[in-house]
Amino acid sequence: MQSKSLLIAVAAFALTATGVHAYGGSVLSRAGLSEKQVSAIQEAQHLRQEGDLKAARDLLAEAGITEEVLMSIHQAAKEVRSEMRQALIDGDWEAFKVATEGTSLGDSILDEDDFKLFQEAHALRMNGEWEEAADILEEIGVDVDKKYHYQRKVRKGFLDQLSDEQRAALQVARQANDRATMQAIFDEAGIVNRG
Repeated sequence: MQSKSLLIAVAAFALTATGVHAYGGSVLSRAGLSEKQVSAIQEAQHLRQEGDLKAARDLLAEAGITEEVLMSIHQAAKEVRSEMRQALIDGDWEAFKVATEGTSLGDSILDEDDFKLFQEAHALRMNGEWEEAADILEEIGVDVDKKYHYQRKVRKGFLDQLSDEQRAALQVARQANDRATMQAIFDEAGIVNRG
């Protein structure tokens, strides 16, 4: 049986502009989504913007957006991130372009100079220098939520109390800014105070 929080997160994922944009193009192709499923995700986004959540969720169910589909999207995104990280480590601009093709990051990092700045920002993040990294990312046109970077440092600990499934669902709910789903996930995990 599928967990309630993950099923809610499936709908939340498909309904977010961020989810559709960030996991667009090549990632959705890698995940093996049918044209019907991609179309359903886009239509569900439109329905959500109009406030018709029930119709959006019904549409997703009819298109076969399931836990397995969500996991395949996450796996495809994970592969892209892995290829991107390896390109960063290797300093390989060409491999980075291939890995990020069709993603919002690929749309922001347009040339080798941007790539070098992105490498610099990545190194800063790895050293815990979140604000400095965010400044560089903003400079090259990468959408950055500085508040998120601060909160990530402060509140990282409670995530260890969640299962992998709950963390995946929480990530999707956060992208959708779906506080009710996030609270349901915390309740399911027995987390009372998140700091």
